[in-house]
Amino acid sequence: MLALGVHTISALQAPAVAEPVVWVLLGTLTLLVIISRALRVVGEDERLVVRTLGRVARVRGPGLVLLCPGLEGEVRVSLRLVCLDLFCPEAVTRDGVSVRIKATAVAAATDPVRFAMTTDEPLTATTLVAEVVLRRQIAQRDLVELPALATADCAEMADRISDTTARWGVQVTLLDITDIQVPLRGDLIAWAQAQAGMQREKHPRG
Repeated sequence: MLALGVHTISALQAPAVAEPVVWVLLGTLTLLVIISRALRVVGEDERLVVRTLGRVARVRGPGLVLLCPGLEGEVRVSLRLVCLDLFCPEAVTRDGVSVRIKATAVAAATDPVRFAMTTDEPLTATTLVAEVVLRRQIAQRDLVELPALATADCAEMADRISDTTARWGVQVTLLDITDIQVPLRGDLIAWAQAQAGMQREKHPRG
């Protein structure tokens, strides 16, 4: 009877001993989950824009970044150079000839806060701005001047694009015209006839 009583007391004490262990394990697991949600690893070529209750609070990175789950959100911004393909299928020269222009622009995010606050995709908007600037440059030149434009330094055009895209935190560092096509259409034939007429006026036959 005495031995049975001792075993009964030990069995009653076992749950009381195990209960704190369970709570410790649950607490540790909860803490690990919170830490995993709060820690971010930011690379050398990116920044983390941290928002507190919807407002931009700070820029963090590179390295480990600690956030407050539920109160802080983040936008990861890459600082890498990005190549943008530009295509102007209906650019018109100053002397009225329609041409097709292909170019490449190199851009990068230089202001992570402005980049993160842009509602639309900043790089897509940068592509559209670059194509508009390219069309304007074509419109200021005659057809015969386009080969020189393709081989010239386009730093001025890159600066003009950056003047607009700076509001989105994007800078264009390079613009290169890769291809100029002149479709054989009525406007090109009219241009050739006009050029022939000018040549006849300059060099009349005696």
